[in-house]
Amino acid sequence: MHRLAWIITVLVILTLVGVSWFWLVEGWSLLDSAYMTVITLSTVGYDEVRPLSAKGRVFVMVYLVFGLGVFLFAVVQLGEMIVRAELRTWLRRRGMNSALKAMQDHFIICGFGRMGRTICRHLADRKLKFVVVDQNEEKLAKCEDLGWPCVRDDATSDRTLLDAGIERARGMAVVLDSDADNLYVVLSARLIAPKLQIIVRAMDEDSAHKMEKAGANRVVSLFSSGAATMAQLLINPQVEDFFEFVTGPGSGTALDLAEIRVTAESPCANHPLSATDFRNRGVIIVAIRRADGEILLPPSAATIIRPDDVLIALGKVSAVSQFLTSEQLSS
Repeated sequence: MHRLAWIITVLVILTLVGVSWFWLVEGWSLLDSAYMTVITLSTVGYDEVRPLSAKGRVFVMVYLVFGLGVFLFAVVQLGEMIVRAELRTWLRRRGMNSALKAMQDHFIICGFGRMGRTICRHLADRKLKFVVVDQNEEKLAKCEDLGWPCVRDDATSDRTLLDAGIERARGMAVVLDSDADNLYVVLSARLIAPKLQIIVRAMDEDSAHKMEKAGANRVVSLFSSGAATMAQLLINPQVEDFFEFVTGPGSGTALDLAEIRVTAESPCANHPLSATDFRNRGVIIVAIRRADGEILLPPSAATIIRPDDVLIALGKVSAVSQFLTSEQLSS
């Protein structure tokens, strides 16, 4: 920006010098003075607007030699800035496309509004991989400033979802501004990736039912979930502190809930809960979901952890993150 301001200032001063000479010394009108200045600097070669005095001709020769050099230098600098900016953008997008092609087990966030940015912030705090899909240039400029990968296109297009790596994704959050667009994205995503975890936002109950039928795993209705939370806080005011811990940003004292599927190769498979070292790692198993849908809440210490069980873990953000990493590597 400083360089651009310097170039503009030089060009303005150069133009004002020429206009001032023809206007004040030669006695021409402002329009004639500006016209003569422009055709001199640009070397167009038109005839003189009016006959020049001897001093005027000397000025034109000096002005043309030095002024043209400064003018061309400023134009070259301006062109270089534009080319560099375009090249930088092209290289960044090329690098981003390469990163997207190599991305595995990531999350896709469709929509980068207020809710989309909040979701991305939570994922970034937990150092999880994700990609943003939106077609608003202004919103995605903020996304790029934060260093978050993004795809500039319509999220309702199958090609866009494929470019975002939906076939390799771990889950997707759909938070576009329109319920109709959200519904279309859910339907398209479910057809492309039948096993993908899809969470979608709905503005009303009718849309929520349609999204569930279209294939959404979870539908978040802002009004109903917000009302339920407010009712819970009215009945149990002290619960608010717990909500703030669980949903708080950062990895200090904030708590996090996470789930991990147990495989046959997992160290904890076919062992009782009491024989694991989860507590020593700062994680509490608050529930176990069996493969047949049965939920053990809370599980007893003697509960045998079976392959295909899903463990629901609670702990500090840093502890849960380490727990997920170690369990996924070991399995």
